Amino acid sequence: MSLIAVWSPLSSGSGSTMLASSLPIVLAMEYQVKVLISHGGCAGERVEQAFAFKQESLDYITAFQDTGMDALERLKISGRLNPENVRNYTLPLLSDRLDLLRGPKLYTAQEIETERMKEKEAHANLMSSVLESSKRSYDVTVADAGNGVPGAVDRAILQAADLVVVGLSQNLHKLEKELEQQRLPHELRDKPCLYMIGRYDRESNCTLQNMKRRFGLKTMVLGVPYSSGMTDAWNTRSVMSYIQRSRGGTDAKRVNSMYYAIRNVADAAAEHLGLPTGGSKAGGLHALG
Repeated sequence: MSLIAVWSPLSSGSGSTMLASSLPIVLAMEYQVKVLISHGGCAGERVEQAFAFKQESLDYITAFQDTGMDALERLKISGRLNPENVRNYTLPLLSDRLDLLRGPKLYTAQEIETERMKEKEAHANLMSSVLESSKRSYDVTVADAGNGVPGAVDRAILQAADLVVVGLSQNLHKLEKELEQQRLPHELRDKPCLYMIGRYDRESNCTLQNMKRRFGLKTMVLGVPYSSGMTDAWNTRSVMSYIQRSRGGTDAKRVNSMYYAIRNVADAAAEHLGLPTGGSKAGGLHALG
């Protein structure tokens, strides 16, 4: 139905990958939607680092991977890739609400060097096909399109997106380089965007409204504060349980600031995409400025 891409022009410091892992959890818990998490990296990278998995079998290198992009690539080659197949080769995170699609195996330096252009084109085409299928089998797909200059696969994600969440920071020197010099990829031209300021410090003079005026940002800008709890959850691959605890129960009376901020982003995205609401509002949309 809809695809949300999360991407940052900054090489680091925006918190976009953490948002890409937590935003779909909040959407799945608060809205009447089935959500898929995907990304443009390899297996074990990006949003996959937020979740714990069973140890891979010892014969992993020689055996076909039975989930993820490698399995879907085989289906595409055989002409059997369809929306239902995408769902069959994902890992469930929340029963009937949230699934994860793992990336392809990590190629060796030699494989990358010898197959560089071929693999780039093939993986970008595969990602486009998978995203098209996921739009028909999931209500929402949230895809991590990485940081910095996007590669072929990440460009395919940005091209297919119905909404792009652009991760920024309060580092004005970096933002001047990326925003004022119009270095954003052409896939974002005329594309609906929502700006997220990661590790946001509301005590700084660099407020959300000041940043909107400074860089002429016409759409919504929301802040997601730094959270030691989220950092610890990321390091221990327990982002799912952290987000669930942060919700503060069904009455949302004990919701913490991190969940509140992510819920703000989720509400803004849901409003733009017209998603059906399903949970109680965590205080309503509010910019932490």
